[in-house]
Amino acid sequence: MSVYRFRLFLIPLLLATAGLGLTGCQDNGGRDVAPVSLTRQTSELEYRSERGASGALFAYFFDVGQGDATLLDGPDFTILIDAGRHSRSDVVPYLLNAGIEKIDLLVGTHPHADHIGQFPDVLRSFPVTEVWMSGDEHTSQTYERALDAVLASGAGYHEPRAGEVIEIGSARIEVLHPREINGNLHDGCVALRLLFGEMAFMLTGDAETRTEEQILQSGQRIRSQILKLGHHGSHTSTSEDFLWAVRPEVAIYSAGAGNSYGHPHAEVIQRVLDNGVQVYGTDRDGTIVVVTDGHRYEVRPLRSLDQIAQVEGTAEARRSESRQRSVSR
Repeated sequence: MSVYRFRLFLIPLLLATAGLGLTGCQDNGGRDVAPVSLTRQTSELEYRSERGASGALFAYFFDVGQGDATLLDGPDFTILIDAGRHSRSDVVPYLLNAGIEKIDLLVGTHPHADHIGQFPDVLRSFPVTEVWMSGDEHTSQTYERALDAVLASGAGYHEPRAGEVIEIGSARIEVLHPREINGNLHDGCVALRLLFGEMAFMLTGDAETRTEEQILQSGQRIRSQILKLGHHGSHTSTSEDFLWAVRPEVAIYSAGAGNSYGHPHAEVIQRVLDNGVQVYGTDRDGTIVVVTDGHRYEVRPLRSLDQIAQVEGTAEARRSESRQRSVSR
């Protein structure tokens, strides 16, 4: 065990003792949800009038070039999955423009530099309750800096395993992978399914077809309206069998324009389109936000930080309403 892992092992803060609203659940179930969608003509005002006391979820797939950063900002939870490339500094500005003040859960799906590169920036800029990482180690300085930042932050630390179910406010997180790690960073990638009302998001990091097969063989429920394409849309991921089992309505990939890997690969995009799925990508659409009240949803490509701030105006109003309700109780 490296000195970094040993130091993390010494100081994990248990969710139950933290008392900050993250509750474990032993139920390994889940439910399929009927395909539903919200027309693009639906206005923000209509959203505000229809969502009721349950609030809305704003799922941002940030344009971070050839990397990954996904923010799930709900009425009573804030989850960031991955934090962009080590060579950029765009994640914190995105979060600030989205009105984020704290993060309940920060997930590093695996220790590659395009996924945990800005962990230190995020952990210095926001209070973070809990950090999840796969447990796989890396020899890179980016990985070591990320672990040092976790230690310095005082956040809790956990290595999730398949079958765990965690509830954070109104979000239910089902851990689909890994059951164990073997040193192959993509094989050990943390794969999650997040449920909010009747909406489900499939988030698999850089998981490849071997991992997809293991998830399918496990018998876990994986149907989801929104699928984040694995490994930036690479042909290493999103097999026909996995795609058929998830049966998404919308697929989103994160890739840098003109990247040297050729992501997303044409055969993957064609496979997704052949299955009747709408495709959005950060290389052509910029940051993509999915807004849902838990029953219906709308997909909005955004091109600038200003647009993110405008969209988040409603989210801030929602958070204010939620705080007022809590005080009135």
